[in-house]
Amino acid sequence: MKQTILKTLKQNLQYQEGEKVAIIYQEWDDSFDNSLKQNFDNSKIVSEEMYKVFKENNINTKLLSYIPEEARSGVDAPKEIYEKAKDKDIIFMPTVFSLTHTDFTNKQKERGARLASMPKFALDWFETSGPMDVNMKKIIALTKEYSDKMRNSSSVTIKAAETEIVIEINNNLVHESNGIIPKGECGNLPGAESFCVPKNANGYFTIFKGWGGPFPLEHNIRFIVEDCKIIRLECSNEKYLEKVKPLIFKEKNFNVLAEFGIGTNPNVTKESLKKYGWSGLLEEKIYGTVHFANGNSAGMGGDNNVPVHLDWVIENAKIEWEK
Repeated sequence: MKQTILKTLKQNLQYQEGEKVAIIYQEWDDSFDNSLKQNFDNSKIVSEEMYKVFKENNINTKLLSYIPEEARSGVDAPKEIYEKAKDKDIIFMPTVFSLTHTDFTNKQKERGARLASMPKFALDWFETSGPMDVNMKKIIALTKEYSDKMRNSSSVTIKAAETEIVIEINNNLVHESNGIIPKGECGNLPGAESFCVPKNANGYFTIFKGWGGPFPLEHNIRFIVEDCKIIRLECSNEKYLEKVKPLIFKEKNFNVLAEFGIGTNPNVTKESLKKYGWSGLLEEKIYGTVHFANGNSAGMGGDNNVPVHLDWVIENAKIEWEK
């Protein structure tokens, strides 16, 4: 495990001797839902173990923490974290709530830092043959293959159970998240995925019970999409639907379809979710799945800058590319 942690720094973040590293985690507050307590404990465990390994290898590392203002992803880090991170070359973020789509991350990217977004990361993911112990050449090739298809297509049609949606592709906003994070970029760990910001989208997709989302759904939900916005949700359980609706409709432009992506990590499977516990970060990386996200696209070069970005994953999809 220690070797995989060190390999992550040197291979994925391309560490060079003398660079400064920060590890940021979030602390528990009694106002948060008790169901999240284990996530906060895991975040601290991961952060402290990474810090220990880096210090043992004489790497200049700072361990930073803070209490989030709100219990959701997309909420910015406090100013003291900005200040403490301002001179760091590499920033690991094994947080509970994602900082990917925030001003904090954008500011660090602008000054050339490399950032690894690792929300709800578990220490076991570093184990041998786990999600982080991967064949990078294979992942890079798979991710490039799908990203190239996006760049060379005008649109893509996704067909699956109770799903048929057409995505018009903005060829200038196609990305490869293969787990290698260059200067001035933020990427997920574990990788990998190919994704883009849609130019337009129309149709519908269904997320089935047990898949997510920021959490595994308890009932199937159909998302109706018109002109790149989710206009309606459908579910047989109206009471449950009221729980999910705020994730899409709470504020203006939360309902924008911000991303279409394809998972490209062969080390992540449905069995991984059973072994390590459910994780939206892992779920969207499962090789062969597709996902859609609502909310923020600004972090990917789009123009929808809202404080939410939620991925919704579909398995066994048929992908039809249109030149």
